[in-house]
Amino acid sequence: MTKPETQLASYFAKYEPALAKLGKALRAKLRARLPGLHEIVYVYENQGSLVISYSPTERGYEGVCGIALYPDRVQLFFGQGAQLSKSDPSKLLQGSGKTVRHVVLSSVADFERAEIEALLGAALKLAKLRPDSGAKGAVIVKADEQKKRAQKQRAGRAAKPKR
Repeated sequence: MTKPETQLASYFAKYEPALAKLGKALRAKLRARLPGLHEIVYVYENQGSLVISYSPTERGYEGVCGIALYPDRVQLFFGQGAQLSKSDPSKLLQGSGKTVRHVVLSSVADFERAEIEALLGAALKLAKLRPDSGAKGAVIVKADEQKKRAQKQRAGRAAKPKR
């Protein structure tokens, strides 16, 4: 295994076996469905979450969609989910943020529903992307960068004098 794959395996190992298994299966499905997109991996320790964004660039916030594992659930999220609401006649999308919406998935069968495929297709169309089966995306782990950034922010707040 490559270093990013080893790191990712260690992140999955922190979850209950059933959630980790579902997360890995969904990752495999998304990799097959979205060839050529980069997998940007984030760990949000304060939320206990592992997030994998599927992005045409090395920036996760530009991701078309992704998966998020939490201690009690797995979500499929869409980066431009608010705009996808029109493509969601079944009203599966949840959330109230300005951009991101999600669907809670309890099994791989949930992912394979026609409504989810329609949302994925609409998300790709909205992002003006066509998956290229010959392209190979990279796995980019940003978890260490996040930790360093958070430590720097905490140190910066501690160093500022109070008024």
